[in-house]
Amino acid sequence: MNKNIFLLIAAFSALISCEGTDFDDPSTLTNEEAVSKIRSFSYSLVTSSVQTAFNTTTSTAGVHFSLLADQTTNTNGNSNWWYYAQEPRMRIINSSSERSYNASLNVLYSNFYQANLDATKVIDIIENQGGKAFDDSGKDRTNDCLIGAYYAKGVSQGYLGNLYDRGIIVDDVNLSERGYPNSYKELTENGVRHLEKAIALAESSSSLQFDFLQGVAVSKEQFLKLANSIAARILSSIARDKSEAVALGSGHWQRVLAFADKGFTEDFIITTTSGGYYNALLNNLTFKGSSNRPVDIKVPYLADKTHNYPNFYPTDATILQPIETDDDRFYEYFSYTPNFGILMESRGRGLFSNYIRERWTNSHNSLAEVGSINPYILAEEVRLIKAEAKLFLNDFVGAAELLNDPASSRKSKGHLGDIPATENDIRAALHYEYAIEIDGAAGVTVPFSFMRRNDLLIGGTPTEYPIPQKQLELIGESLYSFGGKEFIGEKGIFGELATSLDNGWKPSE
Repeated sequence: MNKNIFLLIAAFSALISCEGTDFDDPSTLTNEEAVSKIRSFSYSLVTSSVQTAFNTTTSTAGVHFSLLADQTTNTNGNSNWWYYAQEPRMRIINSSSERSYNASLNVLYSNFYQANLDATKVIDIIENQGGKAFDDSGKDRTNDCLIGAYYAKGVSQGYLGNLYDRGIIVDDVNLSERGYPNSYKELTENGVRHLEKAIALAESSSSLQFDFLQGVAVSKEQFLKLANSIAARILSSIARDKSEAVALGSGHWQRVLAFADKGFTEDFIITTTSGGYYNALLNNLTFKGSSNRPVDIKVPYLADKTHNYPNFYPTDATILQPIETDDDRFYEYFSYTPNFGILMESRGRGLFSNYIRERWTNSHNSLAEVGSINPYILAEEVRLIKAEAKLFLNDFVGAAELLNDPASSRKSKGHLGDIPATENDIRAALHYEYAIEIDGAAGVTVPFSFMRRNDLLIGGTPTEYPIPQKQLELIGESLYSFGGKEFIGEKGIFGELATSLDNGWKPSE
């Protein structure tokens, strides 16, 4: 029998506290023994899997993607943020001795695969072994756990495909494959299939109870909107450049639109509870103090109505003045400061910025504090996904109608004029909305993945992560990496653009 290697240490503690200690150490049990001895075994695994999936989609590892997308700037050496912010772009150092290795490359890979493995085990117990899943009070939660497991697998595999160039689809607990044979496309599509399974099961459930995220009760209606919104986000994010996004074809973008049409029409907000979920990425980006994280110059550059604001900070003694903008949201979401804080001139004055985030800040200066408001999916992101899908379907009128809807944030809060129904105007509006409205609220891949599939990343930016060094060493595969100005136009093993061309929102330095 295979030993259970999927259970997280946190799950061990939860199981022991709930079930007592009159049995063998759970780490020494086979999967079959664990199921028979610990009635809440599957429920605990699903809880672990779902919480890991939620936390990882908004983990602080997203700071690096925010830097690569020019949403954030930094000269701080912490987790090598400065390295990722530098212009011209640098090549990713795929080495476990490098200070950003775990904070960027490895934590996303490890966490998503752990969530996937935990969920895979639960599905095997229920579907193949005929097992039942009970919660800590002894209630039969088999169907809820199956839905939760498929959701966690969908999110995990989908994000792995969005983030890494390759991987391995783990849908079988007895998988013996040693290697990474599956492309980013296969991982993404397989993740979406799991989300479709979760959606189908939830639709047929008469009493769905999705309580796997501590302190958060998600209704059936909310879950269906959540799963569809996440599926739309993941499926829209396959392409590594614009030409690939176009080549995916109308069928692909119709599928994206179909998911988004069933997604959120109101913001999905999670309130921090004691020991519960919070948006760690946004918490990091909005922190104020001696180490605040300023927004990149791109953000005010896009909002400036005079079109005189530079796209690279002056390297002389100039201090840029506040911008002028017609977007009322800008003054609510961001604030001007002449103080450069911890930004170090010796590490590149061109990375300076005069703006910091205000939108999601609170009196605690922390989203981890109980009662804090955490955005998980904004209704505006779903609207933008739908508008972009229509753009790729050449329905410019339909895309413009979505952007010009009086209920849209750009109209209801920003009081901006209508967008003409032309391809260029719609593309520019989408880029602007992802930069201003979405920013860090949507987690680790957004707006990076939007810029990637629309050729907006500056030249030399890696479009994806390589498999982390330690994982490659385990199976004896050669080390590789992506990014760097000298590698502009580099292709991956599946023919995808792995290092951006010099045709982004601004020329590479």
